[in-house]
Amino acid sequence: MLSLRIPAKVSVRWNKDFLQVTGPLGTVIKQKKGLLLAVQNDRLYFLNIEQSLSSHFYVSLINSIFTGVSRGYRKRLRLVGVGFRASILGKILTLKLGYSHVVEYNIPEDVEIFCAKAKGVWLLLRGKERQRVCQVAAEIRALRVPDAYQGKGIRYNKEQIVLKKGKREAK
Repeated sequence: MLSLRIPAKVSVRWNKDFLQVTGPLGTVIKQKKGLLLAVQNDRLYFLNIEQSLSSHFYVSLINSIFTGVSRGYRKRLRLVGVGFRASILGKILTLKLGYSHVVEYNIPEDVEIFCAKAKGVWLLLRGKERQRVCQVAAEIRALRVPDAYQGKGIRYNKEQIVLKKGKREAK
């Protein structure tokens, strides 16, 4: 029988259709389809799951929810390029990315974005659901994907871009 340890300060409630996990950073509600759960001695037991790949998917999903409501998830982005800047005004992220216009991105309710300037411009995304934080980071990165020749654009933290050689350097 598979089980997970429930972290301190995290509570789990469920009925036949939904699983609700509440922690210091908020509440996550997920639909559960056909899972039978039981809580005993700070452990969550999966009653009707055998040892298969699909069962480990559900265990991993619920474990990531526990991590999200207790510690949260973070993603850092770095703006690389001359004049690339970011600022936050209310719930709108304003980006100067070398285009002839300013790019605006509406910040979703479930993800927080912080902006800091140190050796370029850094963005910190924080939220309680890993999939949502990574999705918002991918949407922001898609506004200016790093160039293959100069490396300018929005990069993930510690992302290495392998630059291509230009026409003149190839000879």
